[in-house]
Amino acid sequence: MSQRVKAYRLERYRTPSLNSWGEEAPRFKREGMKQNVALDCGWGKLIFGQTFPDHDSLIRIFTEEEKGERNLAVYVQDHHVLLTRAPDLLFVDPSDTYRLWLHHYRYPKRRFSGFEIRMMQGEADAEQVNRIYRKCGMVEAAVDTMIENQKTPVFQYFVAVDKKDGAVIGTIMGVDHRMAFDDPDNGASFWSLAVDPDRRARGVGRALVRCVAEYFLAKGRDYLDLSVLHDNKKAVQLYKALGFRRIPVYVVKRKNEINEDYYTGGPRG
Repeated sequence: MSQRVKAYRLERYRTPSLNSWGEEAPRFKREGMKQNVALDCGWGKLIFGQTFPDHDSLIRIFTEEEKGERNLAVYVQDHHVLLTRAPDLLFVDPSDTYRLWLHHYRYPKRRFSGFEIRMMQGEADAEQVNRIYRKCGMVEAAVDTMIENQKTPVFQYFVAVDKKDGAVIGTIMGVDHRMAFDDPDNGASFWSLAVDPDRRARGVGRALVRCVAEYFLAKGRDYLDLSVLHDNKKAVQLYKALGFRRIPVYVVKRKNEINEDYYTGGPRG
């Protein structure tokens, strides 16, 4: 095998957690990267673990989680060590992380009709986003927070709108890692993908994911990450069909009432 092919394969599967923290590298330190980045998403904080100087700092931010919030940390170095320091507080979410290298993205041959996708606009849209969250059993987000986030270059809230009745039927939240913390890996991710359960058979979810991928491709980002429950077979099948591949990155959450089913092995509502 040529050195060129070997290099390509290593590049294809590199991750923020594996790419930059070698034996010689200082722990948790990245030149030029902002530190202690935790984004308020309205439903809780999205914590970028690689920006925190140590595990104690991560534990501290989880202890500050307020009732009704659902904080999560991703790209945590040595997440197994973090859990041994706070076993009664934290757990590893039963989800997998998937990545799409955006230079591998292929535009669709045809587009879905019957709905359009646009940026979220104002309070009315944000309320409709929360309506869909409720129907999907997800934690709702503070409307004011969503509206303020949309005004920044860090967040991109997209909604799918039915052309016939104007109803919001799907939503997705993109996060630009470069804008959030000067990510040297030049990445992005999406969260809170939700489609009205009564309108799922129309390709809305697929179209929303494509919209985010194409947005970040146009912005010059290198990859797009997502987190999905390990047993959500339909979603995993969709992501794989779009070119996403699983990477060894895990999500850490707090043991609270919202997450109880996930760390006790109980049923999901």
